[in-house]
Amino acid sequence: MARRRLPWPSGRAFRAALALAVQVAPLETLTALGNLVRGKRVRAWNALCRLAARHPAHYRRWIAHSAPLREAAWIAGAQALPGLAIITLPGEGVTLQDLLTRAAADDSHWLVPLWPSDRVGASLPRALGAALVRWPDARIIHWDEDVETPTGRAQPWLKPQWDPLLHIARDCLGGASAIHVETARAALAALPDLPATAAGLARLQLAMLGGGHVPAHVPLILTHRAAALAPLPHWPTLVAAHWPGWQIVQRDDGLPFLGVLPPAPAAWPAVSIIIPTRDRADLMRTCLSSLARLAYPGRVEIIVVDNGSRDAEALALLAAEARAGRILLLRDDGPFNFSRLNNQAAAIATGDYLCLFNNDVKAMDRDWLAIMMRHAVRPGVGAVGAQLLYPDGSIQHAGVAVGIGDAAGHVQRGIHPASHDHAAWHAITRQVSVVTAACLLVARQNFGAVGGLDEAGFAVAFNDVDFCLKLQSSGLANIYCAESRLLHAESRTRPPDNRSDQVERFNRELALLQQRWGTAGRCDPHHSPLFSPTAEACLLSMAW
Repeated sequence: MARRRLPWPSGRAFRAALALAVQVAPLETLTALGNLVRGKRVRAWNALCRLAARHPAHYRRWIAHSAPLREAAWIAGAQALPGLAIITLPGEGVTLQDLLTRAAADDSHWLVPLWPSDRVGASLPRALGAALVRWPDARIIHWDEDVETPTGRAQPWLKPQWDPLLHIARDCLGGASAIHVETARAALAALPDLPATAAGLARLQLAMLGGGHVPAHVPLILTHRAAALAPLPHWPTLVAAHWPGWQIVQRDDGLPFLGVLPPAPAAWPAVSIIIPTRDRADLMRTCLSSLARLAYPGRVEIIVVDNGSRDAEALALLAAEARAGRILLLRDDGPFNFSRLNNQAAAIATGDYLCLFNNDVKAMDRDWLAIMMRHAVRPGVGAVGAQLLYPDGSIQHAGVAVGIGDAAGHVQRGIHPASHDHAAWHAITRQVSVVTAACLLVARQNFGAVGGLDEAGFAVAFNDVDFCLKLQSSGLANIYCAESRLLHAESRTRPPDNRSDQVERFNRELALLQQRWGTAGRCDPHHSPLFSPTAEACLLSMAW
């Protein structure tokens, strides 16, 4: 019988994480080791990684041990990119047209324009050579970055593959990208003279993006900033000009990103909110009370699917709500099958959009649905999910990355929403592979086009993962909307997957997910390959 694979990449990685963790929090480290002794290896390893990441030396050790391995694996014998010029933007006295003309005269085919006082790593030319082997048609290449501090490098900003939504929130290219000289000169031909500044470069790159050039991403930290990320004074004006009608929302959390909302639809679509439930009148009352405060400009219907409730209080509550016309009540007394319950409600829904909604979710404000709908009505969008918080205020859902734990995991689950680690992935609206069905908005037409939720294969677990991946494979983008925030008690009315009578069912669903979507060892393009594939928190992979 094959041995079960350990969650840590090597004994050396385990010892390194343990050494840092015990210095940060000895008692919590002992708790993690206790879980390890009890056979809870994944939980123990994740806990040790979280603790180790809090140690001031963690990033320095990663730079010393893991980063060179990552660079070597990426470069893998590639030659340095020929015709590469690396320059610092000189400022207002010089135009970008002048810089590119000189680069072309010097037979430079690629230009890396740096912001003043920033620097790039020595491996950049070979990393770009490897990138062109992978993407020979690329005309913009960008990469990850960190900050030079008096005590060494810190504050890494790891990026996913190209995401226009993330770029709207903050310029992802300036000072951390290479541009193809002739392509850039062609774009400049339609522009006025642009100064060789960060703002001028950003406008040029927006023009290149508008020409259909999708940036390729090198998952290596190659730009080292002279100062920490701060708000870009030129960016709101450029966003307003390049994305007309988008609403810029001032952030109050100190993050150097913009909060942005797509334009409101000309006509707000009707929405059917679908809520499966069983007993638990307390949860259902809270859920419906929060929905009663909803401020949505379009028509809303609420469909509650009662899956065999026996509790008298719950039955009375649902009957009263149905009599008052506040909900449409369906009955399904069969075994719990989350997919079937939602599909049944979707079949009778009259809304143009479906909002799958758990009975243990509570809306925190009145406009969460309207914010999500702004994204959902955009062309090419599949499912839209919200930010969900546990009752203690920590993150429960901020998008799902495929491949975590060889299945799929909630990005940054359990961290505090105010955390700025890794440029606060949890706090920025962005494209993701999967959003949770605890609060998921999708066009009814798209729901039906991919066959809804898979009742036969995913009765309880991974049905939302499978559904979102079907949308994605059909060419639609799934969006995590950080501006819509709700509370989620998570799975209070369904049996836990680790209960003895549920283990076989869970393992069967996990095996199907891995077989259908290849999630074992998969690297999610909307996550970073530098993050540990064993942890839901964004932790640098300690692969040494």
